[in-house]
Amino acid sequence: MKTDDLIGILSLDTRRAVPLQRVLMVGLLPSLVFALLLVWQTLGFRNDLAQSLLLPLSAARFVLTIAMAGFGLRMAMVLARPEGRSLARPWTLAIVPAIALGLVIWTYIDTPAQSVQMAVVGKTITTCLIMIPILSILPVTAILLTLRQGATTAPRLASAVAGLGGAAAAAAIYATHCTEDSPLFYVTWYGLAILAVTVVSAQFGPRLLRW
Repeated sequence: MKTDDLIGILSLDTRRAVPLQRVLMVGLLPSLVFALLLVWQTLGFRNDLAQSLLLPLSAARFVLTIAMAGFGLRMAMVLARPEGRSLARPWTLAIVPAIALGLVIWTYIDTPAQSVQMAVVGKTITTCLIMIPILSILPVTAILLTLRQGATTAPRLASAVAGLGGAAAAAAIYATHCTEDSPLFYVTWYGLAILAVTVVSAQFGPRLLRW
């Protein structure tokens, strides 16, 4: 090999790689916009969406899902690095569920006994459990493809948090349609849908992240 060729190859290694956060945004933002458009075109936004954001219990669904998505995405980016396994703090993922559980307990106590079952069951369980996983497909895929650009040493955990972050973001988008304002409903069923996506992602994601 000629010296000039060797220098050329070595110079390629000095080029700065595109930050994974930027790669993530390039893939994730369009997928979220598509999910929002899908909700708008197939289900429609709730008529009183703006007013519902002024009601603490109704607005809490957005706060919880967006916060959960943030925790998931942040940890996914940490796990994308080889040293991420030792830097990750999985216990932080319990913060939002703990707050959600506290909200459920408070709402349960504050809800008349005869109304609890209706608040939990609601009228849109099926739609919720179907739509959130569907809306999660592209966001989760975008996160997994971003992780593939890194070098994770914890592929199963990385895949799980990819599913968690993507599904939580999808749940926040679905919430623009949902009219079930009780935490007894949305913590239970949004949570179940997010958990299902997380488990599926943890099962199949490592195949994509394999070195």
